[in-house]
Amino acid sequence: MEEMIQVLTRFHREVVLPDVARIVGNAVEGLRGEMNANFDEVNARLDGVTGHFDAIYQRFDRLETEYHMIGAGLKRIEERLDRVEQRLDKMALRSELVELKTRVDGLQEQVRTLEARLDG
Repeated sequence: MEEMIQVLTRFHREVVLPDVARIVGNAVEGLRGEMNANFDEVNARLDGVTGHFDAIYQRFDRLETEYHMIGAGLKRIEERLDRVEQRLDKMALRSELVELKTRVDGLQEQVRTLEARLDG
């Protein structure tokens, strides 16, 4: 069981976390690039044109929506990982139960052998 937890922890640390960090990092960098481009555009045309501000607010709305979608996606990944961990725990418990049953069967056989010797 400990080994499975260690393997799962290692999988999470070496596979899931780097992927999530990469995805979030790429999204954040993309958002930063868009924001910088928008601010550069606003600064270049800041001669009383208000239409650009409306466009910027629309972009912020879209970026905020994407941010929330990324958060929801991360939550779904974490929930799936929790379900995988639960399944692994159940599998480990079943394996231990089978092992214990085998040991009990062996002990029962030894008791029968001893009883047969005592009776015989």
